[in-house]
Amino acid sequence: MLGKLIRYDFKALSRYLILIHIMLLITAALGRFLFIGKLVDNPNSLSDSGAIIMTIAIMLYVILFMTAVFGTLLVIAIHFYKNLYSDEGYLTHTLPVSRTQLLISKTVSGSVWMMIDMILVILSVLVLVIYKPMIREFAVHKDEALRAMGFPASVGYGKIIMALIFLSVISAIANVMTIYVSITIGQLFSNHRVLGSIVSYFGISTIISIISSVIGAAYSVSAVMKAETAGDAYVYQFFLKTMIFVIILQVVTTVAFYIITQLLMQKKLNLS
Repeated sequence: MLGKLIRYDFKALSRYLILIHIMLLITAALGRFLFIGKLVDNPNSLSDSGAIIMTIAIMLYVILFMTAVFGTLLVIAIHFYKNLYSDEGYLTHTLPVSRTQLLISKTVSGSVWMMIDMILVILSVLVLVIYKPMIREFAVHKDEALRAMGFPASVGYGKIIMALIFLSVISAIANVMTIYVSITIGQLFSNHRVLGSIVSYFGISTIISIISSVIGAAYSVSAVMKAETAGDAYVYQFFLKTMIFVIILQVVTTVAFYIITQLLMQKKLNLS
């Protein structure tokens, strides 16, 4: 039954999000081949009317970019609220499944779509700006680029990419659980549940941001003090420590938000 729930939730989210992301990729591809590619090959080839059209195309891409990013969050939030806490929730909670299964299903489907969104958004940027001369230059100077970022050449891009992928997966789940716990707290209000959910979301996000900023600032001050003596080796250590801290913070908050959401769904469900 859990598998059927996951498929249902994923299909419900995909109904809107697939179209948004397809439009984003098409716009990036058109911008790449119609404008960016020509500018790279011949910087003086763009006429005044072409510049206006390119500006409009860039604005359209930015709008679609923002729509894909924030639209994904919004669609996930609306589906969770509508399916569990609106009038539709009465029917959902009569299904022969536990509330734990309902939460797991929506966590899986929401997190998968959040990761898909990250991948497609990054892909659209790469399609728009990456061109062959840039790739050739990077291939020639990749070790220098790595050292310029403060990483030893022995680290390699593979480890960095894997670390960023792992962090992205954790971040996707953490973002989804932040949305879910905020909506679940918001539904405890007798009135203005949507407003309560929004306030809860921004309140939780602000607290997490403050904690991250304080720790990050402490790391940064330490990095500045030690950079002159430790050199690039410390930059790499700073990256590792920051990555570990962010992962630990997001894992802790994700687990805490999941437990809170499940407890409130079990004991404080309010559909009135």
